[in-house]
Amino acid sequence: MKSSSADPLTLAGQVVYFQSSEEPVPVEDSLANFVITSPPYWNLKDYGHRNQIGGEAYEIYLNRMNTVWERCAEATNDDAVMVINVGNRRHKKVFYPIAFDIVKSITHWELWDIMIWYIPNALPQPNHYIERLFDNKFEFLLLFTKLGQRNYTFTKPRVPQKYIDDDPRACKKNPRGRCLGNVIRIPAYKPPNVKKLGYHQAAYPEELVALMLESFTKPGDIVLDPFVGSGTTLKVARSMDRGGIGIEINPDYRSLIAERILEPFETPDWKDIDIIHSANLETGRRKPRKVHLLNFDKAEGASLF
Repeated sequence: MKSSSADPLTLAGQVVYFQSSEEPVPVEDSLANFVITSPPYWNLKDYGHRNQIGGEAYEIYLNRMNTVWERCAEATNDDAVMVINVGNRRHKKVFYPIAFDIVKSITHWELWDIMIWYIPNALPQPNHYIERLFDNKFEFLLLFTKLGQRNYTFTKPRVPQKYIDDDPRACKKNPRGRCLGNVIRIPAYKPPNVKKLGYHQAAYPEELVALMLESFTKPGDIVLDPFVGSGTTLKVARSMDRGGIGIEINPDYRSLIAERILEPFETPDWKDIDIIHSANLETGRRKPRKVHLLNFDKAEGASLF
């Protein structure tokens, strides 16, 4: 019997259910260990389905999103972590702090940390705000633990300490390297096929997903994305030996998701997204964005400490 376009897509250890993310996730054998998603922005894009989230009044939007977070709680283990990538929004000259409002309204999850995704190639402000506001170059990564649990999987990502030879502090000379900071630098991902299909231009990049999977999951874990979109999360999950569950309301994206899941991907070198290693900024002194340990006057015995 021929499969319907709305039937689940099962491919390379990944499964996609074509349904509303407000419906229960059809978890079968085991619950998910981790949730990561970039939800639809409010009043910004048409994703091609009459029941999509984002076109309603703002308070209704938040309520519908909270239903999704409840579904994620039902589909995950008690020690699960959920990461929501979201930015704020301006509409008709009113500022909507979507990230803050999600935190205020969410149930079943407790905010545990916040990371910043710095987007160097983000679009400038719209014309009305271009001479009134700084350009918006970041989005939030909201990290929640389920029921306030703290016993979650975590592998601290580290990078080589760029100025280790110049840092006199022994406590900073960890042989495994310096801990990656909570501000990461990744250009926005703007593939033509996704843009043409209507997904927002700053679709979250594979490197962001890879960093979160490396940090909060281990091989064999199951990752849930309730707004799987073009399939970025499942592509990275497959390449990193994680199982994936995706929810997508529009079955028209079935072929695109299948293609994306099978695309090759290599886990990045974390230096590539580290602010200190990846940026080429000239700040107040000779070297880019560093603790200025090279410039203290050794001859005069000056110290920064």
